Amino acid sequence: MADYEFSLPWAPSINAMRAVFRNRLITTKKGRNYHGLILAHLDILGLMGEQIEGKLHVSMTLHAPTLRRYDIDNYCKAVFDGLSYAGFWGDDEQVYRLSIVKGEKIKGGRIDLKIDLIDQ
Repeated sequence: MADYEFSLPWAPSINAMRAVFRNRLITTKKGRNYHGLILAHLDILGLMGEQIEGKLHVSMTLHAPTLRRYDIDNYCKAVFDGLSYAGFWGDDEQVYRLSIVKGEKIKGGRIDLKIDLIDQ
């Protein structure tokens, strides 16, 4: 069993989360809204501000909302940045191992996470 196991709403692609504005990279409205969704979900689960420390192994299953083709690597950054923003962990640089799997299509989409502490 994972140390932490929970689901988050479907994330926007990293391409929709970031934009260049006046020569600066900013988080878009879509990105800020997603960070808010993560805050709300972690608050309900009692995990907001958890501040877990150490090396982590993250397993992620992506359940897309449609059958449209997508690149799996475009979604983990949005989730990681949101978890950092919510204070779940110190920083996503703590992730030492990452597994991403495309799951079945689910109405509305969902991302299932399993997070384990790696023995130091």
